[in-house]
Amino acid sequence: MNFELIDQAIEYMFVDENNNSKKGKSRIFPHVKKGATATGLAQFGTAIASLQGNSLGSATLIQKQAIKLNEQD
Repeated sequence: MNFELIDQAIEYMFVDENNNSKKGKSRIFPHVKKGATATGLAQFGTAIASLQGNSLGSATLIQKQAIKLNEQD
């Protein structure tokens, strides 16, 4: 039995450095390309944060995978 990647998304936590509260704002971007690298996703998150006047607090890759029950599938 193997896994088959169906879809993946990235969740970024943006932190407002000007706000005393270190709670961030979370945004999820769906349909991340299967060949995306961690470096590329981090650079994208940093760029989006910069455009918003924030900093990137964290990034989490979310994957949906099917379990192939039969090798013929």
